[in-house]
Amino acid sequence: MRLRIPRLTSRTATSAGLATTCGTILLCGAVACGPVRPERQAAPVVLTTRESVAARDHWAADIDTLRTRVSQLTDALTALDASFDDAHILLAQERFDAARTALKRIEALGSYYEPSTLRAINGPALPRVDDDEGPEAVFAPEGFQVLEEQLFPVPERNAVKAAIDESRNLGAYVTRLHTAAARQQITDDRLWDAARLEVARIVTLGITGFDSPVALHSLSEASAAVAGLRGVLSAYEARLGQPAWMRLDAAFAVALDRLAHAPSFEQFDRLDFITAAANPLAREMHDARRALGIGVPTELRAFRMNAVTIFDRDAFDAQAFAAPQAERSTPERVELGRLLFAESRLSGSGTTTCIQCHDPSIAFTDRRTRSASRSGRAVLRNAPSVINAGLQVGAFYDLRATYLEDQVTDVVRNAEEMHGSVDRAAGVLAQDSAYRRRFAAAFLAANPAVSGRNIQSAIASYIRSLEALDSRADRALRGDTSALTREERRGLNLFMGKARCATCHFAPLFNGTSPPMYQETDVEVLGVPREAITRGARIDPDSGRFRVTRSAPHLFAFRTPSVRNAALTAPYMHNGVYRTLDEVVDFYDRGGGAGIGITLGNQTLPTDPLHLDAAERRAIVRFIGALTDTSYLGHRPTAARR
Repeated sequence: MRLRIPRLTSRTATSAGLATTCGTILLCGAVACGPVRPERQAAPVVLTTRESVAARDHWAADIDTLRTRVSQLTDALTALDASFDDAHILLAQERFDAARTALKRIEALGSYYEPSTLRAINGPALPRVDDDEGPEAVFAPEGFQVLEEQLFPVPERNAVKAAIDESRNLGAYVTRLHTAAARQQITDDRLWDAARLEVARIVTLGITGFDSPVALHSLSEASAAVAGLRGVLSAYEARLGQPAWMRLDAAFAVALDRLAHAPSFEQFDRLDFITAAANPLAREMHDARRALGIGVPTELRAFRMNAVTIFDRDAFDAQAFAAPQAERSTPERVELGRLLFAESRLSGSGTTTCIQCHDPSIAFTDRRTRSASRSGRAVLRNAPSVINAGLQVGAFYDLRATYLEDQVTDVVRNAEEMHGSVDRAAGVLAQDSAYRRRFAAAFLAANPAVSGRNIQSAIASYIRSLEALDSRADRALRGDTSALTREERRGLNLFMGKARCATCHFAPLFNGTSPPMYQETDVEVLGVPREAITRGARIDPDSGRFRVTRSAPHLFAFRTPSVRNAALTAPYMHNGVYRTLDEVVDFYDRGGGAGIGITLGNQTLPTDPLHLDAAERRAIVRFIGALTDTSYLGHRPTAARR
């Protein structure tokens, strides 16, 4: 379970206000496909078609079914309240399953066009904090996952009335969704974009237990999502033609067959499903879209608009995580940032550099439990690696900065770190002719000055260039399954299944920024101890994100980091309390802080033990090791010469 923290600065979706002409329906409504940024080019006029209208009607009919199933669930809960016995408990659970299965069938278009409503219907069963409204703006969880906790594994008698209220509230949201769907104008390009995102959603969230953390009905629900997507795209069968449609339909059949024949949630081979079913399905969908002559929307997203699968080598665009006004990096700007990363003149004393805490030769860390301060004393937390730091929303353990540019300013001015100023450093570096030439080359005529803003931009560009997404695990997820040993493959399946790791460390980035839109980052309350003991532990006093928001659910909450290259970045946790990955896995296996004697009312990590045996724990550690990409090790920056 997760406490989900929205991005501090919202991004609006593109929309087009067009008219109807010549009997052809044009796009005339706002596209609510989640917060995205338009590329800096004019969006083309895109027409709806008979096929997209038929797909919309199919979606609306499935929402009708969902509305009926939710109503039947409410009736079953009402009957359970009157007769609390095994038969009525079973009926209520069956009706719950039928309702959420119906939800999954409409997930692709629902998540795309009505994301806030879908989140209310099936978001995590945890309080939601609105940072913009102040520390008291905490909203109670609602929807299917709340009902799941009330009904599974066995409901309590005193929870039934609350479940009835929740199901009625759920019905109101479904009615809202039905109303929105009836008036939504759907275009070919966005419908196929929604389909591509749904395949990514299934492999990153659907098969991991993210949506069904208690009942563990994830595989049957993933099957419903695939079937729903198949139904929507069947509107294009005639236009696509039989040979092409049969190839696409066969890919759907393979995915459904893999899910239908899974032995159990824990024994499901997720690597096989991804490489033999989901990725081929995504490729067939891509080929079908191109055969239909349908383009892609012109937007800047983290999961690139033209990427076929979410595991593609170039699937991600770090620019989507940059500040809205940031221009794309250039080789000259990255090189300037690399030099500035080692530049001591950024610090107030003229002796401190970024690489003292983020040493490229040791995976851009300093391997300290807590990093050393300017005065020589340890600071509150340690220095995480900056490899792939450009592929996440928010910076620092407490997410106090939204963009890397903000992080640069914060570190430079922090009294315990560099105790300087980017503007003051700019004044010093402007006296250096070598830097003047480099700034002019990096920023060209637009703004070539040696300025604090350009220092921020250059260092942020350098950090964004530090992508390392070509580990053996990546190659396996792209289809070369021989890249992993049998033990590592078992570890991957445990990571994305029984051990629930991937419900917080989302594949394929394996950090806490939520796929497939990548617009928010999770923080977690794990119950990290101050000492590495397994009985009678005490919570580490660092209050985490609470220091920023003063909101009660954020007490002891920290950003979920990537586990990529984690085999190289010991010690672990914000306070470096654990020296080995074996200790970290053991901590999670015990149920986090709750399993070692720490009692917190707001722990978001499930408190029940995972019951992993020694071989399973070892396999998970081996898989994490297979996420190592050493492309940037040993590339130590040096400051520019005068």
